[in-house]
Amino acid sequence: MKKTYIHILNIIGLIVFLVFNAFAYLGMNFTPSNEPLTAEYVFLASFYIILGGFYYLQLKHSTIKKFIVIIIIESLFLYTWGLFGKGLLETLIE
Repeated sequence: MKKTYIHILNIIGLIVFLVFNAFAYLGMNFTPSNEPLTAEYVFLASFYIILGGFYYLQLKHSTIKKFIVIIIIESLFLYTWGLFGKGLLETLIE
């Protein structure tokens, strides 16, 4: 598979995460909170770390079969991290 498609797909993913994190960050700043938001900020930053790790795997294994498997694993990982990651980070960090 051409690396151009991998770059385009990951740039689209980066834009989606930038929009998601911008709304989440703005939402956290408009709600009053008496506790630190350290876990929430780490949670938002972790999406970029996960995206970067899978981006590296996609570039390293660029055959179409491996690419599809990596995309499916990435989607499942991001979905489960989105559901349970914040709660896990709150118990570890705060």
